[in-house]
Amino acid sequence: MKKYSSTSASNQAGFTLLEILIAITMLAFISLAVVDITENAALTMDRTTEANKNNLQIETAMSRFEWDFSQIYSPLYFTTVLNPNQTANATNNTTGGMDGETTGGQTSPLLQQYYEQLVSRFERNEHFSSVSREGFPIPRFHAPEKNVFEFFTTSNRRKLENTKQSHFAWVRYSLANQEALPDEEESPDIPKSLKSLVRYFTADDPYSDKRINVDDESVKGAVLLRNVESLEFQFWNYDKRKWETSLRTIPNGENLIRGVKVLVTWYDSLGHKRSTARIFRTHWPMVVPQDQPTTTNVQGGTAGGNTTGGAPNEEGDDEF
Repeated sequence: MKKYSSTSASNQAGFTLLEILIAITMLAFISLAVVDITENAALTMDRTTEANKNNLQIETAMSRFEWDFSQIYSPLYFTTVLNPNQTANATNNTTGGMDGETTGGQTSPLLQQYYEQLVSRFERNEHFSSVSREGFPIPRFHAPEKNVFEFFTTSNRRKLENTKQSHFAWVRYSLANQEALPDEEESPDIPKSLKSLVRYFTADDPYSDKRINVDDESVKGAVLLRNVESLEFQFWNYDKRKWETSLRTIPNGENLIRGVKVLVTWYDSLGHKRSTARIFRTHWPMVVPQDQPTTTNVQGGTAGGNTTGGAPNEEGDDEF
């Protein structure tokens, strides 16, 4: 018969109550730490997503403006304004002529009348001020207020084939009254009197005589940034090497812009007030075209007439 041993009985006993309580306490602390880490990770992800969303809005707005302004168009970037008197003087060196354009060293009445009509065509035009030496219309950029900028650009791309649109277009950036979006909760820290940055765009008739009418149904408007407190455009004065808030204070500023600075102050979705300043320039070089009147003398009155001057003769004369 096997004898009972108290020692072997005590060795087969389970955990004590104290050991179980210690294990439960440790498990509770571990669970709390895991929950806290998971919650912090979720909150960090939400804050990062919201911050990225706010940054994406301002970057999208600035990228849209850069796309338009970098392709701003004016013939004065590569030529000069048409001067009928100077053109007439340049053509006075032509004798004989064709189709009666010049006679006896004088500009014909028909050609002079054409120059005058070409210039007067844009005297009362809001979008264009004059023409270049080649006859290209010169756009008149518009900035009546600090928060309004309207300019001529070649940034339009037709979405549908054979659409009656030009790659030339007029674009207007300005502030507009802000409408509340449905099913959207905004931060109570955001003021109620803010506006939206809107891009107005028209390419159906780029050579229209009138300015962009924001109330016109044919003018497309897109909200680029909401909750904007202030918007300001500054333009680079090439002569004085400083920024100006008005195009009229810059020599030829309404027809030729070298650079623009955009200053925006807005509230993000979290109610934080933010500001940014961006500088943009065109793709055109900084060279200023100069008038170079033609001095070549042409003799002969037919298309196959002989020409003299404009090149050294066979005797070695270097004069033009």
